[in-house]
Amino acid sequence: MNLASFDVPVLSDETRAEIRAISTRKRNGRVRRSQAMRIVAPVSLVIAALPLVALLIALISKGGPYLAHWSFYTQGPQAPTLFTPNAIGGISTAITGSLSIVLYASLMAIPLGVATGVYTAENNTKLAAAIRLVAGTMSGAPSILMGLFALGLMIQSLNVPASAFDGSVALAVLMLPVVAIATEIAVRAVPNTYREAGLALGAKPQRVSMKIILPAARSAIVSASLLALSRAVGETAPIIFVIGEVNKVSFNPLSPVQAMPALLYSNLASPFPALRSEAWGIGLLLVLFVFALSLTARLLAARSEKGK
Repeated sequence: MNLASFDVPVLSDETRAEIRAISTRKRNGRVRRSQAMRIVAPVSLVIAALPLVALLIALISKGGPYLAHWSFYTQGPQAPTLFTPNAIGGISTAITGSLSIVLYASLMAIPLGVATGVYTAENNTKLAAAIRLVAGTMSGAPSILMGLFALGLMIQSLNVPASAFDGSVALAVLMLPVVAIATEIAVRAVPNTYREAGLALGAKPQRVSMKIILPAARSAIVSASLLALSRAVGETAPIIFVIGEVNKVSFNPLSPVQAMPALLYSNLASPFPALRSEAWGIGLLLVLFVFALSLTARLLAARSEKGK
């Protein structure tokens, strides 16, 4: 075919100049927007970080002195009086109460959440779709609803007295959708070649999930569980109605306990300045707990990504 037979349109000089002008104008607009975003993005980051930095400075300056005293961790709370306004004791009962509630909640939520996430990831049934929808809805629900659920179910319906177990049920309901959704994402991220290799060897799908898929997604599941745990540690609303309050160390799941978020809340409402000041120490300790758990989860997630 003779290409010379085709008529190639010839642009006039005015048309070429107009095209160049339009191209230059659009390119200059993109450059200006890019330069503006280079300024807006760092400024927005600084503005967003200012409240967080101010809060951290306040926590460290006001709560740091409490963390430096061993009695803060070993003594139980005391009730100050007009004659002894600074006799406030420590938070040992709140620490043990928080640890016991979170431990019981983890024992309930993590295994069930992992099993739910594996089921929704490995099945495309209507039941799996319904569970996925419910988990997504629950993950965005206000945390105080979990406390109302535990109050209505455990105390009003089952007549279980206020105790650590009631608080752990509230936190378990809070943690469950987070663990389930993260587990589903982690399982779906495992390459299909793993499943195909296991099935090709004659293993049943259930055994492939337990022996191949779960170990491959273990780091991501552990990091997701730690993130759910870090969220549960600092929650006040789900447990403030159902844990009771007792100024003694107890690991009995059916006995009332104190928890650090609830103690912080009650101290802030106290008329004694010493208790309101101690709330900063409790807040800083909670932040350190959450930071340690979140950092561990991030490190495990980074290790999992590096292993891939």
